Amino acid sequence: MKNLKKIVRLVKATTLLFILLVVGKAGYSQETVFENEMYGFGFSFESSRLLNDRMFVEGNYTLGRRTFEIGISTGSYRSDEQGFLFRHKIFLNRKANTDESFNLSNHKFKTYVMYKFVMFTSGTSALRKDFDVIESETIFENSFAAPTLNTIEHYIGLGMELDLFNNFSIDVMGGAGINFIRDNSNIIITEDRMLSQAGTDLSWDLSLGINYRF
Repeated sequence: MKNLKKIVRLVKATTLLFILLVVGKAGYSQETVFENEMYGFGFSFESSRLLNDRMFVEGNYTLGRRTFEIGISTGSYRSDEQGFLFRHKIFLNRKANTDESFNLSNHKFKTYVMYKFVMFTSGTSALRKDFDVIESETIFENSFAAPTLNTIEHYIGLGMELDLFNNFSIDVMGGAGINFIRDNSNIIITEDRMLSQAGTDLSWDLSLGINYRF
């Protein structure tokens, strides 16, 4: 029953995001006109060195060469998963006409550089089996808490988009970066306190998605 309520909340949040994008575009464009401005939404499937897989539903705003995207994890209806994503892309294609400003719609195949920020919480079962966890004598298994993993992730990388039909495009990207990790399935005893195990790790990240812009 709890999962059903969370699914309903996720659907409502996604619907609200789409409505805000449509209404915002219509209302804002009446007062201010930017050249080559676009809105959109999409889905992405991701995998990293740390976690097997995760999916995000995203909204995006494009102005010229730059796209700003925010997303939430599609697994957020589950009690052991919450996720937030921010991604900034800068497209590298040349202008179709040097006398005009850059228009993303003029390019069927697009390449870009990107920065991605992710905050994510998941069960430790989502960890890759071959991910090395270094333990010491001061680290103990925590039997008093549900085993979860919290990460703050920063990536930079490259990607490409290919237009398919009717403003739909497929998006592939890869990057590398640093993860800040807190694992509450293990605890560290220091002085008179019990703390979740924390650390940092270098990681890669791959993503495959579908976008729709309007």
